[in-house]
Amino acid sequence: MSEKFHIPDEKLFRYSFHRSGTRVLNQGDTGTDIYILKKGAVLVIVDDQIVGLINTPDTIIGEMAYFLGIPRTASIEATEDSEFIVIPGEQLYRHVLKRPELGIDLLKTLSRRLANTTKYAIRLEKEVIEYRNKLRSMQGLEELKQQSLEDELQFHGFITEEQANECRDELNRRKASGAETPSLLKLIVEKGYITAENLTQYLEIKQFQD
Repeated sequence: MSEKFHIPDEKLFRYSFHRSGTRVLNQGDTGTDIYILKKGAVLVIVDDQIVGLINTPDTIIGEMAYFLGIPRTASIEATEDSEFIVIPGEQLYRHVLKRPELGIDLLKTLSRRLANTTKYAIRLEKEVIEYRNKLRSMQGLEELKQQSLEDELQFHGFITEEQANECRDELNRRKASGAETPSLLKLIVEKGYITAENLTQYLEIKQFQD
């Protein structure tokens, strides 16, 4: 949540000031305004749990609601007096059309954030499995089996359960007919459910965590 985004012409947008302890955004609310922190610090709160702190100027906040068309995924609360530039999502979209380099900046920002989130999810998953295995060992049970790569991709949202099951069913049909059968992962890529680039990115992140 600490990536910076190049701010367009500030004269086109409004400023917002929030005192320490006040909510800037509420989880579950609708709205497409995008906030850029200019001064101060805010907490990121999900399901009443603090999950992050943002105190880097020019950090973009709240963009997921506009780009994904979903309610706010987190609450944002000022932990000290804070100032923001507030950009209506539609205004940012029109500005990007006029200045495509802003879109590239934004894409880089969101890609880095996604990579960091994926790294965190992978690390958290491993910690959960280790903790479960310790409990199972204390209870005299076998350790949990390591997930397959396809299961990991599904767990992290790269593919859906329906897509994975569809590919498994197709492989079974090919085997039954005696046709040549690729690996499950290769078939998932062939069908376009995950791109080779996304798969490479995931493997690089996984290797970094290992």
